[in-house]
Amino acid sequence: MTGRLLAALLLLIAPMPVLAQAQSPAPAQPQSQSAPPPIGVHLGVATCAGSTCHGATERPRGSYVPGNEYLIWSSQDKHRNAYNVLLDDRAVKMARALGLPDAAHQKICLDCHADNVPQNLRGPQFQLSDGIDCEACHGGASGWLGIHISGATHAQNVAAGLYPTEQPIARAEKCLGCHYGDSTRFASHQLYGAGHPRLTFELDTYTAIEPAHFVVDQGYIERKGRITDVQVWAVGQAIALVKRMDAVLNPAHAPKGFWPEFAFFDCQSCHHEYGGYARATTTGLGPGTVKFNDANEVMLKVIAQRVAPQAAGELQGHMMALHKATIDDWVAVEREAGGVKTAAQSLVDSLAHHDFTGDDMRSMADALIGIAGSDEVFSHDEQITMALESLTTALKASGDIGDKQASALDNAMKAVLAAFPNDQIVHQDAFVKALKGVQQAMRK
Repeated sequence: MTGRLLAALLLLIAPMPVLAQAQSPAPAQPQSQSAPPPIGVHLGVATCAGSTCHGATERPRGSYVPGNEYLIWSSQDKHRNAYNVLLDDRAVKMARALGLPDAAHQKICLDCHADNVPQNLRGPQFQLSDGIDCEACHGGASGWLGIHISGATHAQNVAAGLYPTEQPIARAEKCLGCHYGDSTRFASHQLYGAGHPRLTFELDTYTAIEPAHFVVDQGYIERKGRITDVQVWAVGQAIALVKRMDAVLNPAHAPKGFWPEFAFFDCQSCHHEYGGYARATTTGLGPGTVKFNDANEVMLKVIAQRVAPQAAGELQGHMMALHKATIDDWVAVEREAGGVKTAAQSLVDSLAHHDFTGDDMRSMADALIGIAGSDEVFSHDEQITMALESLTTALKASGDIGDKQASALDNAMKAVLAAFPNDQIVHQDAFVKALKGVQQAMRK
């Protein structure tokens, strides 16, 4: 069992806007076959599933890709079942709690459990029941499918409308639209209260456990460039923090009377054993306060301290001020959220192109392990574990460590995983001890 599988225990494909109104999708209408569909139309999974395209059991002759991408998606990828989840008993009960007739016909659910594009962008073979399908991530195929089949370059496909998921920034923007939220989608505390599982996400880890249906070989690098796990992890943390601050700044999420939007806060500030001991934090807030969920900021600060120390200082200053403001001053919360967003946004492009060295990765791992030993915040521990998996994967891929050391690192990461009996608890002493093993294995 590898570190990537930690997130498999937590993989949730469901976020969604509590502000959207219930809406039943109309059935797809057939389109004329005499003319090609307009640009951006989603043609449906069937257009990708042929044995000479992405449904092959063996690599097609002359193909740059294995050709089995559809088979991986249809048989292993949880995105395939995202719509079917809405038919489960849990979803039925959630809908009832929210005052909705069901989950499978509601915009609030479909916007992240299906490729819920407008009716005029649905081709004749499009089906909502395909869940998060090819075009939900790669873009409506009507503009690029023809040249894609004819052997166009990747750059030409992108110019014609193919979404560049290989690029860390674009991938983060796409994935986090559902795995955190955006201007129209947001997992509110109301949704959690109705029974929605807790959302957790880290871009590089979730790419790997999707499972990835691409192979980074020499042909991939020639077509799309060399992109490392650490770049994906770093950019994912920055974009996640930007989106979190955007949500804070959205007037729809401002406190209403006595009630704040608790989805912004660390779940275990409240959801822990009543009467338990006070958990250590680094926010400066005393026991009994509800702590803003700062896990993405903690990760990004570690990265920035190595890459852009001044930005790291600005990020920390604004976040500490935001923590303090959550107690009594929403205007200050908005001001500091803007500062955090600006600091995070300033790092995005440089992180996407930074050449992280082995020394960089070991230094960041040391900092992450130090955090785990200085506080006892589950959301931090969760992100630290996924971050270390990205770092160790990148060290192995770069050739910075050999096979023997890689084996030692894998065993050390298994001990880290063993400290998590489920997706809500970590045995802190065992966790910290196991992290020391990872630290030692990185330097053998």
